[in-house]
Amino acid sequence: MKNRDSKFKTKFWRDAAARLPVEVRERHLAELQRAERWELALDRAIQALARVKAAFTRAFHTPRGAH
Repeated sequence: MKNRDSKFKTKFWRDAAARLPVEVRERHLAELQRAERWELALDRAIQALARVKAAFTRAFHTPRGAH
C-alpha cells in the first residue's frame, strides 16, 4: 500500500485512499488519482486568475482623491 500511496501529492488524497478497503482502493485508484489531478489543476487556475485580477486592478487603480 505504501508504494501506491506515494503516487498522491496531497495528504488528503493519500488519507482518502488509505481509508478505503483494499479491493475498493485497487479498483478506484485511477479515479482517485484523476480527481487529485483535477483538484490541483483547478487550484492552479484559481491562483492564476487571482494574479491576473490583482495585476488588472493595480494597472487601472485610481488613487483616492484623484477625482
